[in-house]
Amino acid sequence: MKVVHPDKWVPCDGIMLEEAANTAVHCSNEHVLVIAGPGAGKTELLAQKAAFLFQTDRCREPQKILAISFKTDAAQNLRERVEQRCGKDIRGRFVSMTYDAFAKSILDHFLYALPDELRPAPDYLVDDSETIDIAFRTIGYHNPEGLSPSKLKAKYDVLLSKVSLPLTEAAVGHRVWPLLLKGFNGNKATLTFKMIMMLAMRIVRTNPYIKRALQITYSYVFLDEFQDTTGMQYAFIKECFWGSDTKITAVGDNKQRIMVWAGAVKTIFRDLDEDLKPQCVRLIMNHRSAPRLVELQKAMYSSLNESVTDVRVSDKWNVSDGEITLMIADDERDEATAIAEDIFSKISKGVEPKDICILCKQTPQNYTPTIIAELAKYGVRARIETEYQDLIKEPVIDMLIKFMVCTNNRKRPKEWSFVEETLAELWRINGTQSYDAYDEMQSRLVALANDIKQKIRQGFDEKEWHTIVKTMVEFCGVENIKAKFPGYKQGNYLGNLLNKFEGLFFSEYMETNSDWDLAIENFCGKHSIPIMTIHKSKGLEYSAVYFIGLEDSAFWNFRNRSEEERCAFFVAISRAKEAITFTFCKQRTGTKYPIQQHKVINEFFELLQMPGVAEVKNISSATI
Repeated sequence: MKVVHPDKWVPCDGIMLEEAANTAVHCSNEHVLVIAGPGAGKTELLAQKAAFLFQTDRCREPQKILAISFKTDAAQNLRERVEQRCGKDIRGRFVSMTYDAFAKSILDHFLYALPDELRPAPDYLVDDSETIDIAFRTIGYHNPEGLSPSKLKAKYDVLLSKVSLPLTEAAVGHRVWPLLLKGFNGNKATLTFKMIMMLAMRIVRTNPYIKRALQITYSYVFLDEFQDTTGMQYAFIKECFWGSDTKITAVGDNKQRIMVWAGAVKTIFRDLDEDLKPQCVRLIMNHRSAPRLVELQKAMYSSLNESVTDVRVSDKWNVSDGEITLMIADDERDEATAIAEDIFSKISKGVEPKDICILCKQTPQNYTPTIIAELAKYGVRARIETEYQDLIKEPVIDMLIKFMVCTNNRKRPKEWSFVEETLAELWRINGTQSYDAYDEMQSRLVALANDIKQKIRQGFDEKEWHTIVKTMVEFCGVENIKAKFPGYKQGNYLGNLLNKFEGLFFSEYMETNSDWDLAIENFCGKHSIPIMTIHKSKGLEYSAVYFIGLEDSAFWNFRNRSEEERCAFFVAISRAKEAITFTFCKQRTGTKYPIQQHKVINEFFELLQMPGVAEVKNISSATI
């Protein structure tokens, strides 16, 4: 990689950065806090900053950049962007992972730095609910409050995370920890993610050489979605890097803080400012949304306790661009008819189904079955993404899909190259070895691809499909996969993933009448409209968004968490690029209370009904 002077460095791939973003990218000698609203291009900013640091030698080999995200797919997306901009020269030097993965990597690497009484068994499971429940019952804790299973699990998590290390007290959590650390009564050792982070923090706090090694290794740390950082995560990062030469770049937006229920710290921006005195940079561009949609977002600033800033939109828009609609339907059948008709109209005008999204505040399975059925009448697929979204982002599934793409069509250089490089890593074939090892790997890979292609042409049943998946996984090497992705070492996690993948893909294969390529495309969601919750939509964008159920029952906790619920609504409206439609049903049979109201969340209706904001449509069987 050619090193350039900072004054001569230009953004990669012809990207034009706004002035504030350019400032944040070039800031290499101090900490930076970037306030980036929706559509500001924060992922691109971090990718360009990594490129700047590597290409100007500000991050000198062998030093690395650590990027921490909240979701695995976000971490992977950022890593891919950086490698695309910097090439293979920096592979291994840009480490992009989640908080949980970073904590686990420290615990697994430095397990024996813990004293015996705090050292978990090396083959510990992660977050095994059944084992955790048994452990609590073993010490005599039998759900004294009569909580539901989900609330009881949350209670366990709280009790375990409030433990102080070392274990010297007699409280419930302190008595359960030893059981979970070592295993008990035939049950394997099991740790929650918070327990893992607590142990990792203990390792760093009590071993100055390990702490110093981390600080020397990572000269820069990026913190994405900073507004959602929990108290434990912030304490963990502080323990690792505060007081060192490592420079922090935090990127976030208070208006999108929707994880307070999970422990996100409301004062996190102020805390960082007090701790590190970073240079604060505010991005003013919204590259995503049309002008009318941006104005809707800005109209919410006061209710989110944010000062109105001069948000600018892309030059590609006309000032009047953007569609905002409020549909008020008599019931969900009228709602579904109107929504399906509107979606089909957009598809007929050239919008791809994957560029349309249906959002729900929660439980989309209660709000969208009628819409899914109505869309099917138009030949339009729509599916709830929960299972697929989590599955597709798994590294092992991503690898299998890319290989499957290549088996029937070798003219896919990007996917084929990815498979070759991944396999070389799994088989530990590196540049110091002879070309013979790499050639042999390629020959075996081609032979496997040809064998599977033959099976595709012949067609296969469910049993034969199981054999194909097993063959692909064993070809890569199960232990190799677990070594590269340590998360798969835990219990039956890898096996459960593969079983779920087998079932979902085979269903797609059968529905497409054994069309292999179409089944892959359908599995990846290429031809269907995604349906998801607001939380799952974070970080995504769509040409058109349909928010189903703008009703009190959907925002049932608004009175208790009004600030967070407003942030969730803001996240929903900021996913759309060109059009957003909200629906309200006077009657909805899929919810606890059939008669719907909007008294509690009336501020959202008042916002949409302001002059010039939304087109209000009253939908009933008589008008459709």
